[in-house]
Amino acid sequence: MKIKGEATQQFAPLKKNEAVAIIEEYKKIPDSIKYQHVGEFQLKDGGLTVDCSYEHVLDLAKTKARKLGGNAIRIIQHKMPGAFSSCHQIKFEILKMTDVFAFQKMLIWSKEHKIGWKYFKGAPKIERPSFLCATLNVDYKDHKIGGKGRIEVLPVIVFDCSYIQPNYQNKHQLEYNQLKFDLLELYARKMREAFNAANIDSQLKWQKFAEEIYNEIFNDFETEIYYLETETNFGLEYTETLRWKYRLKEELAETAALSTDSI
Repeated sequence: MKIKGEATQQFAPLKKNEAVAIIEEYKKIPDSIKYQHVGEFQLKDGGLTVDCSYEHVLDLAKTKARKLGGNAIRIIQHKMPGAFSSCHQIKFEILKMTDVFAFQKMLIWSKEHKIGWKYFKGAPKIERPSFLCATLNVDYKDHKIGGKGRIEVLPVIVFDCSYIQPNYQNKHQLEYNQLKFDLLELYARKMREAFNAANIDSQLKWQKFAEEIYNEIFNDFETEIYYLETETNFGLEYTETLRWKYRLKEELAETAALSTDSI
């Protein structure tokens, strides 16, 4: 993919775990949210493109935004794949907004990103007091045909499928869900370590080995979540929650070199 356009201004670059919101063509920015225009760009088919899915194109736009210090991308035009190109192509603006939460769909782990009830946007369900929709997004990045790339592992929570029953909206449940987020970060570090050990630096190695490595680590994470939920009774047994909290604090300290904050 080729990116064209110029920045009219720029700000301090964002870290990879800072949010860049996507504002689709049909959405409007409320008057209450102030923003500055960073620049207008296009992502077009450059020929011999390895991946030009819409998700990948948006990822390239986000990378550009982070470099320029923008925290939002407003899609001006989205050209679908057709007879002359199999790629998604977009025209977009990069913006620096005072608050991106209205357009934010997920949160990437950081020691600075603490859980809050505003992130629990899903409809409550009966089976448990709360649910944190947590996953590990893993992708093969910066690759070109015949070239080397790198693995990116991001621990994220998804807002629309996370929920809290109103009667349980208290500090103990919040602490319990923060534990889940921190546990996700621990397994993101384990996954980074596993991918580093496997030395996956090519598309071929990614296709051959990535799924097996991912499934093994993520299954271990889900097993750990099961023990956390059962031993704390979904966060209702605060003594057990504290025991988990202190144990996890030690494990995160031991694996600090692999932190999402340092990628």
